[in-house]
Amino acid sequence: MNWPSSLITEIAHRRCIIFLGSGASAGSVSYDGTKKPPDWGEFLKSLIELIQNKDEDKKVITSLIEKDKYLEAAEVIYELVQKADYNKFVRAEFELPKFNPSKIHEIVLELDPKIVITTNYDKIYDNYCTQGNAVDGYNVSKYYEQHLISDLRSPTRTIIKAHGCVSDPSKMILTKSQYFKARKEHPNFYKILDALFLTHTILFIGYSLNDPDIQLILENVNITAPSDHPHYFVVGDNLNDILKKSNKVSYNLDFIEYPAGKFDELNNGLYELLQKVQEVRVSNPSA
Repeated sequence: MNWPSSLITEIAHRRCIIFLGSGASAGSVSYDGTKKPPDWGEFLKSLIELIQNKDEDKKVITSLIEKDKYLEAAEVIYELVQKADYNKFVRAEFELPKFNPSKIHEIVLELDPKIVITTNYDKIYDNYCTQGNAVDGYNVSKYYEQHLISDLRSPTRTIIKAHGCVSDPSKMILTKSQYFKARKEHPNFYKILDALFLTHTILFIGYSLNDPDIQLILENVNITAPSDHPHYFVVGDNLNDILKKSNKVSYNLDFIEYPAGKFDELNNGLYELLQKVQEVRVSNPSA
C-alpha cells in the first residue's frame, strides 16, 4: 500500500483523525469464537425476522436489501419492528458476544491518534482503548452528549460515536430520517464535526463507498473546502476509476488501495503505516 509522506506526517503529529467503519470490526470474533459482528446487510436481514406478519412488507424490505438500498430498508424495518424487541436484538448482536478487538483496532490504538470517529454501534474499540497505554487516557463522546468540546480541549484521547452506541439502542442512528433528526436536535455536535473535517486530515478505514454510513457522512459534512490537503480513503483496488475521480472532485478524497478481498494484506499495509509513523515520532520526540 502506498502511504503518502504527508499523511504519515499528519498522523505522527496527531493532526489526522481516523474514521472507523464497520469493516474495522469485521475481523473481530466473540470470546467463544463462534460469532462475528454483522455487516449492514446481515444486520438488516436479521431484523426482518422481528417483524410480525406483514409478509408483503418483508418482501419489499428483502428486495431493497438485495439492491443495496440499505437506508430505505432500514427505514421500513424500524417502523415495523417492536422497539423493545429491537433494543433486545441490538444488544444480542453487538454487545453480548463480547467481541475481541480486530487487527485494525490494535493497529489504530498503536497509532495513538488524538481523535477517532466511528459510526459503529459496537463497543469493541472503546473497550479495547480502556486497556491501552495512552498516558492521558480515553473518553467516549456520543453525538447526544455535551462534553465533546471539553474532551477535545484536554489531553485526553477522544472516541466520537457519531451514530450512537449499543449502550443505548434507542439513540442509535439507523435510518436517514433519524440522522437528519439528530442533526436538528443536536446542532452543536454537528457543527463541531463539520469543523473537525475542515481543520484536520481524515483517514477513513473500514468503509466501502456503498456503505450507507459513509454516504450520510459525505453527503452532509462539508469536507469540500478548498485545500491542497486531501482526505484519505482506504479501499480495495477494484473501485471504478470514474468513481474515484468523481469522489476526488466532490469530496477531496484520495484513495489508498489494497488488493480487494485480501484483508491480511490490508492489515500488513496498516502495520507498515504504523512503523512509518513510529519512525517519524522517534526522530521527532515532540510529535
